[in-house]
Amino acid sequence: MIVVLWLVVLLSVMAAGHSRNAHTDTKLASRQVESAKARALAEAGINHVILEMLADNTDAELPVDGSVFTIKIYDDVVTMAIRDATGLVDLNAATPDLLGATLRACGVEESEERELVDAILDWRDKDDLAHLHGIEDDDYRAAGLPWSSRDGAFATIDELKYIPVINHALFERLVAFVTVYSRRGGINLEYAPPALIAALTGDVVQPVTPDGADRKSRGARNGTYHIYSSAAGGSGTIAALEAVVTISRSSKLPFTVLDWREPPRVEFPPRQGDAV
Repeated sequence: MIVVLWLVVLLSVMAAGHSRNAHTDTKLASRQVESAKARALAEAGINHVILEMLADNTDAELPVDGSVFTIKIYDDVVTMAIRDATGLVDLNAATPDLLGATLRACGVEESEERELVDAILDWRDKDDLAHLHGIEDDDYRAAGLPWSSRDGAFATIDELKYIPVINHALFERLVAFVTVYSRRGGINLEYAPPALIAALTGDVVQPVTPDGADRKSRGARNGTYHIYSSAAGGSGTIAALEAVVTISRSSKLPFTVLDWREPPRVEFPPRQGDAV
């Protein structure tokens, strides 16, 4: 009788353990489904705005100044923002003054600005001669780093991380203002982030809130755009994506994806009242 009782207890414990494992597996599977749904919705949002920008329907023009807006995909809401690359500072083409203003927009002190600007210029120029306050190949080696300056164009803004004088905190602030895709020495203030406009002009520009985003604002149908998308899959599951896309209706390829990030480099959706 005692043996039978022990067997019953053992079987009960095994059944309870199996039940817990099955419950855990079910929750994990449900979570994966929700994550997949969120990512699929975010990706669908990017595809949706690309198709709208390619369409010949002028009533559906989208804001390309970083304003946050929403679209509906079936019964789900996807949060979106688009930034024309000409409203960002091109690391390969920007003048020293524009680079300096960008750093000031990130809160860099004037005493540090020249050093940072020269370090960026030394990374992108083709020679190994350091600017007055810059750093070149010898300085990287002297610091014991296993790399030197590129001595060529930035291929991605992530290369800023390899410049010793740019720490992680500064990089996190810079990514909202820079690109490698506009190929312009200046920027289009119509599409620039408010903080960058303030640093360049002294004018304080209030970002457009999601509810106030103008779906009919002016936006070129050809060019390069940073597109941000975020969607929820349920139970707190959120997916956020960033794509850099060139739109060209006159080309054999109407659009080309230049970069794809998950999650985006910048916080998205942004905090209430902010633009991307």
